[in-house]
Amino acid sequence: MVLDAYDEAHNGAVISTRRFAEKLRERHHVLIISTGQPSEDKVVLPKIYLPFVKAMEQMKTPLAWPFGDALETAISSVDLVHVQFPFMLGRRAARIARQQGKPVVSTFHIQAEHLMYNIGVHWQPVIDGTYRFFVRYLFNQCDAVICPSKFARDTLIKYGLKRPAYIISNGIPSNFYPANFEREPALKDRFIILTVGRLAPEKNQELIIEAVNRSRFRNNIQLMILGEGALKNRLREAGAALPLPPIIKVVSSEEMTRYYNTADLMVHAAEVEVECMAVMEAIACGLVPLIAQSPRSAAGQFALDERSLFNYHNAGELAEKIDYWIENKNELAAARNEYVKLAEQYKFDTSCKKLEHLYLELAGRSRSGI
Repeated sequence: MVLDAYDEAHNGAVISTRRFAEKLRERHHVLIISTGQPSEDKVVLPKIYLPFVKAMEQMKTPLAWPFGDALETAISSVDLVHVQFPFMLGRRAARIARQQGKPVVSTFHIQAEHLMYNIGVHWQPVIDGTYRFFVRYLFNQCDAVICPSKFARDTLIKYGLKRPAYIISNGIPSNFYPANFEREPALKDRFIILTVGRLAPEKNQELIIEAVNRSRFRNNIQLMILGEGALKNRLREAGAALPLPPIIKVVSSEEMTRYYNTADLMVHAAEVEVECMAVMEAIACGLVPLIAQSPRSAAGQFALDERSLFNYHNAGELAEKIDYWIENKNELAAARNEYVKLAEQYKFDTSCKKLEHLYLELAGRSRSGI
């Protein structure tokens, strides 16, 4: 598995890759090619940060320097290469694998908007050009492309994908489940709204703060923002206007189950999502979501009805939906059970079996010369 960051990064692509790697290691040898700390079954490459993109360093997501013998030697020892990011390392790894006759899989984790919005670029021709570059120089050079959602597959086809594309969800691990956890005493009587994700422009957390401030129940709403990123100070400043300032912090994956189970409502306002692991984890714990409807996001697929959707740039509509759920707690309780049922369709073990099957099929074809 080839990706630029593996150890410290907290974005969905890295978390998903770690989960698949750990599970697949129960039955296979998985070699990680990345930056970071040396460890068993890992090839470490030098890391670089682009000088004009401060967010990369803040998010602990460097690029790998893929030139030298280490990459070629590592690829010669494996049966299949799976590229996770469409940057220098991923493209070079795919090229070396093809030269060695090894099958190559890539996953569409990163949308062009993820990159462009973080450097302040919103001009559509640049975004379109970035997609076409990734499709031409990585995805169309692979034997198979993994898309976490139908939306993701449709996006790549729109920009010229010609290779076979398979929809395989990132999946929900079994450690996300409904449970009874005690709230902290100070939060016991508050209505807790949870939002989870990188503190980045495309996640739109400021809109959530604005919507809470417009709510008729603003005096009793405790907003919790779990994540890290470049916008932490900006969000703290924006949240200072609320009667109850938001709690902003980073928690471990193990702790997330407790937070999902002790919140009353999840709001996910991101404009850009290729699937949305945070919403998937939340519904598996029975937390009802309010999800932004955006033409650049797949997250809306997890909404059971209009009560769980709002326009991605409309804070007023979001405030109305928040107030609806607060006023209709019986409906909120009933919806929790329905979302747990929906989550059953996205089990991580099912996704892992699909990925393993694809690996074995491609590796078998390669060995037989097909």
